[in-house]
Amino acid sequence: MTEFEFSLDVLYLNHLDTEKFARMLDDPSQCYKFYWLEAILTLTSKTEEDLSFDEIINEMIYEAWYSVTEYHLKLGPTIKGKVENFLEQAIRILEEAESKKRLVSKEDILQAISRNEKSLAKCKKNLENYVPYRILTPFYDETANEYKNRRQYQRLIAYMRGVQGKSCLFPYIIIPGKGLQKKVHVDSNWRKLILDHYAVIHGWIKLQKVRFLQSRNPGVPGIVYKLDMEADHARKLGNARVLWKCVVETSGQPIRDIYTDQELDVSQFALDHFVPRSYVANDEIWNLTPMDSRLNSSKNNKLPDWNRYFDRMADNQYYLYKMVFSYPAVHTMFEKCRRDNLNAVWATETLFIKGNTESQFKYILEHNLKPLYEAALLQGYCRWQIPEKLLDRVQNNLES
Repeated sequence: MTEFEFSLDVLYLNHLDTEKFARMLDDPSQCYKFYWLEAILTLTSKTEEDLSFDEIINEMIYEAWYSVTEYHLKLGPTIKGKVENFLEQAIRILEEAESKKRLVSKEDILQAISRNEKSLAKCKKNLENYVPYRILTPFYDETANEYKNRRQYQRLIAYMRGVQGKSCLFPYIIIPGKGLQKKVHVDSNWRKLILDHYAVIHGWIKLQKVRFLQSRNPGVPGIVYKLDMEADHARKLGNARVLWKCVVETSGQPIRDIYTDQELDVSQFALDHFVPRSYVANDEIWNLTPMDSRLNSSKNNKLPDWNRYFDRMADNQYYLYKMVFSYPAVHTMFEKCRRDNLNAVWATETLFIKGNTESQFKYILEHNLKPLYEAALLQGYCRWQIPEKLLDRVQNNLES
């Protein structure tokens, strides 16, 4: 490798060309290499059986699912509004076909793929043609380079099998079959290396994938946290909730939901990320506002209407700010939030400092929050409208 190196035993270096292995992810024009190799790595750790193209591609779809559907990441170029990446296309087709279902688990996603095989066939066929052979380019000699033409893949397969009989040159060879039933056979020596150094190799793939996705999604924060759904679970809102409760208890005044303008029950409110957490990838206090917990699941990862709700949100934020610098008990609780809920330099050095007037505070907040809002909008986050029936139910319960 030129930039990142594996730390492997001499045993492997004597038998396997790890330098060529390290070049497998070089010069990507699409994301396919990362997901293909990662899928083989994952499946190889679970079975010694040969892997069909179909199950590898299904694993790729699963691995990329949350990045596309929940975090709106682009896996490749979009030209004139059309997604040009076949993996992203497959996910969008599946998402639309299963729009009435919430696919959460891996089993859910794999079952959905099975239900929609016909719709996904073209995308899978394109992935089959692009990835399995080209990722092995560093291992080909000049003779094999003649066979990289799409029409000569059968000759390339024959070449790989012939060479592999004499050495363990390739990490895997391809077993002939019809379409997606072709199989990947991982060489036993390479399998041992993969399993012995699984964490290192997986971390390397993830790092390279993050770098690629960051280049395709410039300006999007927290790419590393948007590769799977599990990373989204580590929310740190405990101290921020206690801070808002402390504000209410200290002032004796209720806080209001910015979306309904109703008073909130301090024991039941939710903390909403004004710009969705799935975009900002943090729990910064300046992006949090109390809201009715019954509305929270409806808003989910959508954007509220800026013109309608930002002023109310800024009012709540300034109210919090005044309480922090007016009451020692609130300030003490605020300090406990710093580690998890106040890390942006602009917020610590210009927003939550003593002496801001109301107009200064709101200007600083808008100047820094609105670019995030607009970037999320461009990334594909849709605007939220409160369902009328839900709004009526909330308001009627409060009045009664």
